[in-house]
Amino acid sequence: MSVTVDGGERLCLARVGGEVFAVRDQCSHAEYPLSDGSLGSDYQLECALHGAVFDVRDGSVKSPPADEPVATYPVKLESGWIWVGIPQGE
Repeated sequence: MSVTVDGGERLCLARVGGEVFAVRDQCSHAEYPLSDGSLGSDYQLECALHGAVFDVRDGSVKSPPADEPVATYPVKLESGWIWVGIPQGE
């Protein structure tokens, strides 16, 4: 799921089991929206354009062609709301 936060930053929210994760909604390889990709139960998010795979827990690259991680953001679930911590200046 793609969301846009204050300041225009686009995030991809990913739910695996009972956990929600937030990563920058942009593949580090070709700047394609990661929210268009597929999410596995193993925390791996695959970019739909070239097949790069990222771990939504820490943004690390699990499969090329990407060689740079994607930014991740802390998530808090509270009373049905999803709160994402965006650092100042992001």
